[in-house]
Amino acid sequence: MCNELAKLTEGVGPLQGSSAMRCAVIGVGRRTLKKYVPALVDLSSRIDLVAACDVDPAAEARLTGALKRCGSGMRPHFFTDHISLLDAVRPDLAIVATPHHTHNDISKELFRRGIPVVKEKPFALSLAHAYELAEAVKEYDGHMRLCVQRRYHPLYVRAKAVLQEIGEVRHFEATYQLSTDAYQAGWRASSKTSGGGAINDMGYHTIDLLHWFFGMPSLVYASAAPKLIPTAAYDVEETVLSNLSYPNGVAGTLRLSLCEASKEELIRIYGSGGHITLTRDSLERFDRSNDLVERFAGEPSWNSTSGVLVDALENFSRPEVTRQEILDGVQVTATIESLYRSIAQQDSVKPLFEETRGVCVGSGHPRGAADAESGDGLSMAEAAIGMV
Repeated sequence: MCNELAKLTEGVGPLQGSSAMRCAVIGVGRRTLKKYVPALVDLSSRIDLVAACDVDPAAEARLTGALKRCGSGMRPHFFTDHISLLDAVRPDLAIVATPHHTHNDISKELFRRGIPVVKEKPFALSLAHAYELAEAVKEYDGHMRLCVQRRYHPLYVRAKAVLQEIGEVRHFEATYQLSTDAYQAGWRASSKTSGGGAINDMGYHTIDLLHWFFGMPSLVYASAAPKLIPTAAYDVEETVLSNLSYPNGVAGTLRLSLCEASKEELIRIYGSGGHITLTRDSLERFDRSNDLVERFAGEPSWNSTSGVLVDALENFSRPEVTRQEILDGVQVTATIESLYRSIAQQDSVKPLFEETRGVCVGSGHPRGAADAESGDGLSMAEAAIGMV
């Protein structure tokens, strides 16, 4: 995955004669070390990693080690807070890969300084925060891409195109489950800092894919299973089962879980002319007789994070791309918030569909409606804790 011919860089400034964008990484955790470092090394002819920051000073050594393992001699300047980094370095691009509850403030500061942003999911911890982020993009003419990398993977891109081959979509079933204990300690264990577990953290990718495929649901019903360890201190939801209905009549089921024995990521979509089965490894299309029509294999080594960065580089000058990104992010957040509200209310919930349509597209936004539904910025999962 790492490019052995990575461009060597040293110091803050760009290389002489180089047109590469000067990039800063804010947050040097597992995601940065495992995904962004290889992607940045692969793209070193287009992106200069000139600076990084993390609240943990020991992250500098981990970053240096990751760069070396990718065959790169880059030595970005290291800081322990993003304000110091931004005061000392003027990057052309910033990657935000910090704990979820810090995203909004960091992103708004980057927009204020005119720096384009590539941000990790989730889009926001609440619908109120989503509107704040949309407002900041609009106020400062900001540019942002969310790292929902499955949208850039060739297998998922092909799946979206193949939907046209199975006739009118009727229903679907989506499952995403992991076997992990990462949510049981640290910032992921608290809904205040993570924004949630199976839904807003791990499940964000699947919910975003469903939004990409089908749009925004008009009605959801969700319930959370009991905690795996009833006496444990973590308060995020581990397992959620939900039903989603759409304005065009499409219906679907969604199951998300953090604590199963094995990992599984599967989407089946049924149409009037056949169905498709989509996993991380393959896409299969069947006709109405259940005969296999075509099969596409995924490429395990394909770095979809690189795809996000390439797309960002090519589209930062196109404001309509940012507008669509913001609209998608707000609407996905509205869907997620409706799932949490359904858990809390033990009832079906209609997502705030009409209110989200004009975000960053029309004039202004319905802040009053968002604040009323989101508990004045309270994370969506926090509002549902009593029922999880």
